[in-house]
This record gives sequence, structure tokens and C-alpha cells, in this order.
Amino acid sequence: MSAPRDSIIIGTAGHIDHGKTTLVRALTGVDCDRLDEEKRRGITIVLGFASLPLPDGRVAGIVDVPGHEKFVRTMVAGAGGVDVALVVVSAEEGVMPQTREHLEILKLLGVPELVVALTRSDCVEEDLLGLAELDVREVLESTPWPEAPVLPVSGLTGVGVDALRTVLIEAVERLEAREAGDVFRMPVDRSFSIRGFGTVVTGTTRDGELRGGTTLEVLPGRRAVRIRGLEVHGESRKQAAQGTRVALNLQGTDPSAVPPGCWLATPGALACGDRLDVALQLLETFPRPLENNSVVRFLCGTAEVLATVRLMDVDGGPAPEQVEPGSVALAQLALAESLGAVAGDRFVLRSESPMATLGGGTILDPEPPLLRRRERARAAELLAVLGSPESSPVDRVVALLRRQPAQALDLAALQRRLPPSMGSIQAAAESAVDAGHAVTLATSPASWAWAGVASTWILALQGYVDRHHLERPLLAGPSLAEARQSLTPPPQERLFDALVQSVCLEAGLVQRGHRLARPDHQPEPSDEARLVLDEVVQRLARGGAHPPPLQDALEGLRMPPDGISWLIDRGEIVRVTDDYLVEREAYRALVRKLVAHMQTRGVLSPGDFKSISGLTRRHAIPFLEFLDRQKITSRTPEGRALRDLPSWVVEP
Repeated sequence: MSAPRDSIIIGTAGHIDHGKTTLVRALTGVDCDRLDEEKRRGITIVLGFASLPLPDGRVAGIVDVPGHEKFVRTMVAGAGGVDVALVVVSAEEGVMPQTREHLEILKLLGVPELVVALTRSDCVEEDLLGLAELDVREVLESTPWPEAPVLPVSGLTGVGVDALRTVLIEAVERLEAREAGDVFRMPVDRSFSIRGFGTVVTGTTRDGELRGGTTLEVLPGRRAVRIRGLEVHGESRKQAAQGTRVALNLQGTDPSAVPPGCWLATPGALACGDRLDVALQLLETFPRPLENNSVVRFLCGTAEVLATVRLMDVDGGPAPEQVEPGSVALAQLALAESLGAVAGDRFVLRSESPMATLGGGTILDPEPPLLRRRERARAAELLAVLGSPESSPVDRVVALLRRQPAQALDLAALQRRLPPSMGSIQAAAESAVDAGHAVTLATSPASWAWAGVASTWILALQGYVDRHHLERPLLAGPSLAEARQSLTPPPQERLFDALVQSVCLEAGLVQRGHRLARPDHQPEPSDEARLVLDEVVQRLARGGAHPPPLQDALEGLRMPPDGISWLIDRGEIVRVTDDYLVEREAYRALVRKLVAHMQTRGVLSPGDFKSISGLTRRHAIPFLEFLDRQKITSRTPEGRALRDLPSWVVEP
């Protein structure tokens, strides 16, 4: 048997007025109906909470949910994170519509254990009680809990309550232990203010451990909040474990800034956006197909937002127009507003109008790229890997890298997009590199990219360079920036820079400075064009370090296209700014004078520069800034200091 869980949540479910709150009071002595309206109307409207001591000293938290169909959102908020569901069915009425819907929701949320309590059993004859149990058994046959215990009880007389408590404890003992993880997160289900304390929020912790004094962030919005104090089951604690009902006192925060539906989490650890890639399961009982681009209600954690369903096809064909009841599908949900989300979390979908539960599923990628029509089949293939229980951590990492081949993902990005239960994501990424499926970029922080991305660039770069040579023969080739932008989609600059050399080797290209070229490409002007270019150089040279504007230097000449760039690439002129070009020897002569001054005096003041160069302010500032960009000088409070010596400065 696995080790026991430190924290357990038991959640009620069932039709309105079947006795859930009365039964919780009989089990724990706590009346979960806190509001005057709840006591007056005799129905639960908001979530209620109680605690159930266990024989081994642990305490299980009990979440009492409303049974009315108008409060299904509240029910889902309470059922999320539940370990054991206590489904309450009145022996007088038997299985009712909300009983069935709640069971469907519990199934969609993946609740591991379930117990059924037949309440008001003292109010019916023995044969009617037997029929009620048969009714429940028939419904359970189509659920994950066909053998769930069904116990007759009475919350008013206490009959059967001790036996129910024993069965609940047995269900708790069957739960498997779970890793807490390094990331803390908790969906907020209540937010209010207490005089003398300030803002208090409550929720059930989903992952990680929490300590008082910790700084968390609120999602959406990523606002920082500090935990002043915390309570577990009404007692002040220094820390809270995973799967615990907690109340947190927040420092300097208004309740409106931490509303129900938001998440509290370790800063930067959770994805937060308005798109989710998901695996859908449509209920067999839903009366109609789910159409592509349908607007639905998305319920996850304690939040509810509208979402548009964009279906994907898993067979490589066009996206399906609809999903039939009982079927599964992959889709991207476009949310009406941003939400915090975690891979592996379960959710529920309800129709917009009339409101009814239509299905649910699992979040596969909480931070996906925008789904484009031509990419739907490929996206579906990779999401199938993310959603398969057979996929290893390495498989999942590689699938994410292939999902966005134009980007490199660092460890934080991978952690935001993979389930917290997956284990060491860094180890999985390093194993993917060892297997040849990924490459490491030596950036800060280190990041990874799909190893196959470079091969997808080869044909595109070859074609682009060849076209560039034909259209602009005087240039050595396209710049690296132009080559990167020619790819679809353009990769991240850091990714392109890291892989371009290896791509050049495979593509038969060479890198010449900041340009790419075919090895045999030699940009040479015609004899006639060469005469024009020589004249331009001579006109600039006559001006020394303060030459005429480029427009004046070109006056009356038939300049060949890219002629100036050809002169710059050959080093015959130096481009200080777009309109300030200096002939090479004039530029070098002035730089040698400035270097000699700095070697003697240590610093080049503005006055010294003006005296040595003779440049006006129009040319002086651009020239000095150009020397800084060339790393010849660096700026100090006193002026310029010598930073690095170009090789041509010391040449005889």
C-alpha cells in the first residue's frame, strides 16, 4: 500500500435538498450554511467548509457544495482538488437531474474515490430503500466507480453516520501519495475583509507547500502579494501542505484585487493567457454535437469564462465541423479573458444557453501559439503526444520544442507548459539533447530548441541567397538579419545565431562577416561602374574626416545599385551614419591621432577631440558614438578612454 497523503479533501455532491449540509453537520458537528439566506431558504448557495479528524491524527477537509443547477459553477469550484467525493442521494427521491450532472462533473474532474450516502433512509420503507439503492447502482455502472460503497444514513437521527465515517476513512486510506512539487498554487474561492486583519482569501492548495511571509503573485495580472499569516482548519499555522483547505491573510491588499476565480502561485511559475490547447471529452448524454467555433462556458479551478472552441483534426485532414456526443477531440480554446492555467489540470465545459454540462477535458498546453489553419494537423499530432499517458518526459519536452520550432525555450518556459507532476524537466531536456532530439543554446539562462529545426531552413536559405545574388550582385549576400526574416516563421535571433553556422555547412553557404553567400559568389562591378565608384571615393577623400553629405558626393553620377554598400563591404569607405561616410584612409588617420592622444594623456576630453579632429558638432558626436560602437573607445565622466586597439592602428 502506498504512503498516506498528508492532506485530504472530501467534497459533497448531489441534487438540491437531498441533505448534504445536514449530513456534513452529523459527520463533523459543523453547520456549513453560514449565510442568513442559506438558513432562511434551507439551501446551500456558497461553498461551506468543515473538518473531519481521522484516526491517525490527520484531518480531512470537507467542502460542502450547492446542489441547485444555478450554482454549478460553485459546485465545480468546490469539486476541483477533491480526493474523495461524497455523493448524497435522498432515499425518498432517488437519483435526480443534478445527481447525474454532478456525477458527470466528478468524472470529468478525475476524482479518484467516491462514496454514496442514501440520506433520509429512516423516512422510507425497506423495499423503497432497496429500490433507491438499485437506482444508484444503475447510474454508477457507467461511471469510473461502479463498485462505490452505497450506505443508508440519516443526518437527523445519526443512523448509519458512524458506518459512513468508517467507509470514508477507508477511501482516504486507498489514496495514493503525491509529490508536493516546488511550485505552490491555489485557486481562490472566497475573498473578504476582516476588521483588524485586512484581506483574507480561502482555497484548496493544489501543489507545493506554503509558508507564512511568502510572496506570491495573483493570476491574472501577476500582482505581487505577501502572506501575513495562514490558518488550516481554523488553527494558525506556519506552513500548509498540498491538498489543504487554507485561509490566507494578505498584507496590504484589497479583496477586489484577489477575487474568487483567480490563482495565487509562486511568482512566474504558472502560464497566464487567453489560449489553451486541450483534449476534449463530450458527454454521451449531451443532446447535440459540439460545433466548431462554438462559444461555451469554461470552468477550471474556481474560474468561469466564455471560450470559443477551435477544433483540430487528429488524422491530418481538415478540422472537423463538429464533435459528436461521447466523442473525444483536440482543440484550442480562445478564452474571453486571461486565466492562470496548468498542464494536466481538468476542466468542465457548459453550454452558453441554456446552461448544461456538455463535457470537459484536460489542459495539454497552457501557453500555446496561436492556432493557424495550416498548422492544425501538425499541432494535433504533437498535442496527442502531450496528452498520452504513454509519453515519457523526454517525449513531452520534444513535442513542446517542435510545437514552436522557431523558438528556444528556457527552463522556466518549459516548467510553465508541462505538468508539475512530471518530475525534473531539466533532466528531461538534457536527455533529449543526449538522444539528438534537441540542442542546447548557451544563452543566459540556458535554453533548448528542436534539433530538427535547422534542417527546415536549408532549402529556404539556399533559395533566398541565390535570388539575392541575382537581384543584387554587388552585395556579398543578404545580411544575417535579412536571411532570418526570410524564413517562415522567422526564428528567434538567438536561435538563428546559434545554428546558422551548422546550417551553412549543410546548405553549401558561407558566412562573410554579417552576410551569407555562395562560396563562388564574387561581387564585382563592371568597368564603367567601377569608374563611378572610384570617383565617389575620391570626392569623399578630398573632404577628409568631414566629407560632403552623401547626396553631394553622388551629384552628377550614375551610381550603380548597391554601389555604396559594395564600397562599405570592401572597406573603402566607413559608414559612420547614413549620411556621414568617410574615406578609409582619412578615417584611419584621424583614429590614429586620437589613439596616440589617449595613450599619452589617458583620456580624450571633448575639447581635445575638437582640437585634434577639427570636426563640427554635426560630425563630432556621431563620430565619437561610432568609435564607442566599434569598441575602440568607452565613455567616462571625463571623456573617452581607449578600450581596444584595432589591428590597423599598429600596422606600419
